[in-house]
Amino acid sequence: MRQLTIDEAIAELQAVVHEELGDADAATRTTTQGTPEEKEEACFRLAELLLGLACPDPRACTDQHCRRRTLCRHFERVQAKRASGTARHPRRTPGAEAVRYAIWVYMSSGR
Repeated sequence: MRQLTIDEAIAELQAVVHEELGDADAATRTTTQGTPEEKEEACFRLAELLLGLACPDPRACTDQHCRRRTLCRHFERVQAKRASGTARHPRRTPGAEAVRYAIWVYMSSGR
């Protein structure tokens, strides 16, 4: 299976969501309410959920880095992003970057 870019993974996930849920605008409206801190926390929870779906058991993961550890390396990266509180892209929050990364991992995992 070919490795997707992050943008390709997000586009594929959006297509899956649209196919399953129809109008994605309704789902977007419900997830954009709340304080900035609540939105950021929701982003990190979503990222962790997607990573849990992509790598439910690190010891049985197809990624050799995960198999060597008890914690998924992707999950560790998201936790580090949360702890640092910084984003590489000036117009994205750390939570938004974590979600983009988790979408890429999930869509690339073939699940």
